Amino acid sequence: MKMDSKNLLKLIGTRIKELREVNKLSQLQLANEVDLSKTHLGRIERAESNVTVETLNRIAIFFKVHITYFFTPD
Repeated sequence: MKMDSKNLLKLIGTRIKELREVNKLSQLQLANEVDLSKTHLGRIERAESNVTVETLNRIAIFFKVHITYFFTPD
């Protein structure tokens, strides 16, 4: 399936938010754990900001998921 960049950002943001909520973390808590500002994390979750591979990797490590998890729809 081919996905444009906006839909890819939405998917990544949704997957991050789902993990955060399942783990009962606030945006501030997750942001602190992965060295982001709460504002930037919120923008990533809402697909309003690009996420670097480095940041995505820190989030993946924190949640103990493979980085490809963020690119795979349910």
